[in-house]
Amino acid sequence: MSSLTVHATTDAAKFLAGITDLVAREPVLTSVVATNAARAVGDPQAFQDPYWVWMEDPDGRPVAAAIHTPPRPPHLAAQHPEAGVALADHLAESGRPVCGIGGMRLVAEAFANRWAQLRPCRVPTIMDQGVYEATTVSAPTGVPGSHRTSTASDVRLLNEWARGFIAHTHQPLPAGEDIITDKIVGGAMWLWEQEGEPVSMAYASPPAGGVSRVSWVYTPPEHRRHGYASAVVAAVTRAQLEVGNRCMLYTDLANPTSNGIYQAIGYRRIGDAVILAFDGSGC
Repeated sequence: MSSLTVHATTDAAKFLAGITDLVAREPVLTSVVATNAARAVGDPQAFQDPYWVWMEDPDGRPVAAAIHTPPRPPHLAAQHPEAGVALADHLAESGRPVCGIGGMRLVAEAFANRWAQLRPCRVPTIMDQGVYEATTVSAPTGVPGSHRTSTASDVRLLNEWARGFIAHTHQPLPAGEDIITDKIVGGAMWLWEQEGEPVSMAYASPPAGGVSRVSWVYTPPEHRRHGYASAVVAAVTRAQLEVGNRCMLYTDLANPTSNGIYQAIGYRRIGDAVILAFDGSGC
């Protein structure tokens, strides 16, 4: 029997209110859940069938939070495996279809082990991830070009790049042409340009708990191996640090190039995460 009390809602604002203290204590851990919930508050149509869960310890303190925004698997922000078991029990009882889990390794594996007991299935690993944080940054030298923020004129190109990023990271592809237009038009996407031509992109989320998450880092194949990704990530990271935020990001540990890039500009690895799939009868 879990000592955690599980709360669930379809109201993103209620969820954010429930995890305020957890975000303040663990801003890196909760970056994914907090920023996506904030996006849902600002745009109620951002996700189809979203589900928001948080857990409190016996003293009423929030200690874990999870989001499920299909077609993506749930993402669980927690430090203790007990939260993984409690979330699996809750989602199984709710009847929601769940075909994977993401989060810190031990917690995600605890969820998966419990889910496989409740809904027998195989559990292949989709991606082993490194969790990195930067409090300082060193821009690479000798990279030709310069950075700028995105504008409405970049929508078509960057949505094409977003599809390339999704395919490369083995994520489910959203329906329609509009994948990251809100980020582009809002100027939150950063580009590296060489002689006026965009060659790489990166995004930094609005901060939650003083932490901004860098993602959507993508350089099309024809522009790789010139340092453009390093340069644009360094630029967007520096912009966040200069206004007092910390930065974090997730990497694919199977890609030594990207891991090396981030470490070279100042990111340090602080943990391991994983994305697991559920494959088989009952999943």
